[in-house]
Amino acid sequence: MTVIEIPLRWGDMDAYGHINNVQIVRLMEEARVIVFGIPSGTGHRDGTNPKAHIDLRAGADDGVMTLIADHTVKYRRQLPYRGLPVRVEVGIEKVKGASVEIYYRFFDRDQVAVEATSTMVFVHQESGRPVRLTPRQRDALADL
Repeated sequence: MTVIEIPLRWGDMDAYGHINNVQIVRLMEEARVIVFGIPSGTGHRDGTNPKAHIDLRAGADDGVMTLIADHTVKYRRQLPYRGLPVRVEVGIEKVKGASVEIYYRFFDRDQVAVEATSTMVFVHQESGRPVRLTPRQRDALADL
């Protein structure tokens, strides 16, 4: 598990003063990029991934990209806008042949406000077919 903080924006707040449910999915994306790095095929081409805690592209062929196949979000309590960063725990729930299930926990102070998951699938960019995780990728995931 990795713990990060993500700044909240004024525009993330809805009319009730808490973070809008649509923005939670955007924050999930931001957390994935911070923890797992910039996805391939996005213009980041120098082979480095300086922000990633765990680079899931390491050991994968150049033609492999990651796609999100599924999200689940469970709201446990309101996440109020406080003008402070939100603490997020990010980790791996499951590792399968060609996919990983990522979990997120968003905290309001010390209480879990949102629990969520995303299924990230590794696919070959040209064929669109699933690509199995490499041993190097599995080793990187073992650290979470």
